[in-house]
Amino acid sequence: LESLLLLVLWVLASQPGPLSTFSTPGTQDATAAATAEKGLHMQKVGSGSVRAALAELVALPCLFTLWPRPGAAREAPRIKWTKVRTASGQRQDLPILVAKDNVVRVAKGWQGRVSLPAYPRHRVNATLLLGPLRASDSGLYRCQVVRGIEDEQDLVPLEVTGVVFHYRAAQDRYSLTFAEAQEACRLNSATIAAPRHLQAAFEDGFDNCDAGWLSDRTVRYPITQSRPGCYGDRSSLPGVRNYGRRDPRELYDVYCFARELGGEVFYVGLARRLTLAGARAQCRRQGAVLASVGQLHLAWHEGLDQCDPGWLADGSVRYPIQTPRRRCGGPVPGVRTVYSFANRTRFPSPGERYDAYCFRGEATPFECASPGGHAPRACTFIPAAPPGVWLSSRGGDQAGERHKKTCCAVSRAPRERSYL
Repeated sequence: LESLLLLVLWVLASQPGPLSTFSTPGTQDATAAATAEKGLHMQKVGSGSVRAALAELVALPCLFTLWPRPGAAREAPRIKWTKVRTASGQRQDLPILVAKDNVVRVAKGWQGRVSLPAYPRHRVNATLLLGPLRASDSGLYRCQVVRGIEDEQDLVPLEVTGVVFHYRAAQDRYSLTFAEAQEACRLNSATIAAPRHLQAAFEDGFDNCDAGWLSDRTVRYPITQSRPGCYGDRSSLPGVRNYGRRDPRELYDVYCFARELGGEVFYVGLARRLTLAGARAQCRRQGAVLASVGQLHLAWHEGLDQCDPGWLADGSVRYPIQTPRRRCGGPVPGVRTVYSFANRTRFPSPGERYDAYCFRGEATPFECASPGGHAPRACTFIPAAPPGVWLSSRGGDQAGERHKKTCCAVSRAPRERSYL
């Protein structure tokens, strides 16, 4: 991936003469005249957000033209990259790097993660290479180029997709072989996480004292705050604990990585609550299916907040909390899991009653009768909610008191927060 990004940057930067702007022929002459008079002009190379997955590398474009000014001494431009907004839109002024006279100075918090691969060989290409990406890297970035009294800048939105979550089988802790761990992630709209995914999650604060399989057949777990029983191979130091490469028949939990939601997760509640079978049926009535664990984590990652335990497709009961509050499972954000026992094992019985979390894909197929009574064909059917059903993205603060099960284990994605 890095080689591909560098090739793209080289092609862009190696074009002869000033880089052309993406403009109509009618505006090119005016732009060229203004550029020649001004001397410095930022190229707008695209629109919309740059999207990339967790733990990958991404190139944030920053291209400009530079013309000599008549009668002025030749002066090198000063390039500065800054993060100006978080993913939530909160204002931020976080310096990343400054480059001038062939020297690049990187701010402490970004060292080892950013570079200007085309600079200084191609001084008009200040594209920033960032990675491995963390969830907290999402936000708005500014590239500023200054030469003398001339000042040009461009803004680049970045969206980091994907979430890492810990998964435990329905019956007991540490009960999955490597093959079963892979299948468990697949059934929950995810793949088994790679070491780079878990490392990126840890660097954003992911802390979980449960050993789990990763894609390279190693067993690891992330600890930000060392404590008895969680030291592993790093004693009292924070870090990702590593048991090394294990026999695939050994039993552990698993860490999964869900990349894209591809639809919407929504909450369905009925006055009488639902059994697992009833929850499946109710989602079907809404033109949807029960959401998977991965889909609920992705929805939480995108902002879903609901203080109501609900069934998921794997037979577990969970609920997403963005804003911690009383009776909603603890003081930190995350996806809560309801277990039957105090040691955080055993999903609730299918006959117990909870609400439901449903998933409707961007084009969810359902069987329906064709006109004239012919064979069923694939169609999309999204009926309105029947009387007595409410759909919501936010719940009441009393919901955590409705059930008698042990609650709550918290599984959380990396989102500029601290983790238990």
